[in-house]
Amino acid sequence: FNPGDEAFPMGFNILDAKGQKAQNMVVNSFIELLYKLYDPQHQGIVGPQLERAVRNSMLSIMEVVPGGTMVDVMRLIIDQKYEKEIASKVQDPLVKKYWTDEMANTQAFHRSEKTGYFVSKFDRFVTDRTMRNIMGQSESAFKMEEVMKNKKILLVDLNKGLLGEENSKFLGLLLIPKLLTAAFNRPSYEGSSFDDFNLYVDEFQNFATPDFVTILSEARKYKLNLTVANQFLAQ
Repeated sequence: FNPGDEAFPMGFNILDAKGQKAQNMVVNSFIELLYKLYDPQHQGIVGPQLERAVRNSMLSIMEVVPGGTMVDVMRLIIDQKYEKEIASKVQDPLVKKYWTDEMANTQAFHRSEKTGYFVSKFDRFVTDRTMRNIMGQSESAFKMEEVMKNKKILLVDLNKGLLGEENSKFLGLLLIPKLLTAAFNRPSYEGSSFDDFNLYVDEFQNFATPDFVTILSEARKYKLNLTVANQFLAQ
């Protein structure tokens, strides 16, 4: 998986999650990613308002739009006509309430303030052509579950020189929860007996989120082995 290869962009749709548990894990991981990128000290840059917007937008698209991507999430936030169309089809009562009660009754000024803040946090990852070509595809080029089950080798090249530091970190932080979800679901698609799977992470400090805390404490029972490399003991 070489995101820097613009001639042959492989799809990686983070919203491609089946089942409520997997979808909630995707949303929670994306919120953790925003904290890692923009507010590592939890100083209020990423707060409850942004969390709510992210959570409800992503859950709405995953529920209503087959093959929906982050491009659709962005459109949902900035296009009120599209928002009404999606909100009318949402079945989850709490998510629907967010659109029909909270957002529908927000004054135009506060609304633009809210949406502008949200858009500013991940607009570059949708408008950047390299990232859009990858994240805008409905079908992912590879499934973590399939990689684990069939003993495949997945090499991920997050070259900062080609992608830029933020894009490289962003994709790495998105891949980790996908892998974690696949590991936790191994008993459901591989049965009671499965082989070890090895994860190697270089420059580990760039991808250390709460998901990795979970991997370190829980993933052993799912036979996910971990080798991480970083440069300084302080990290």
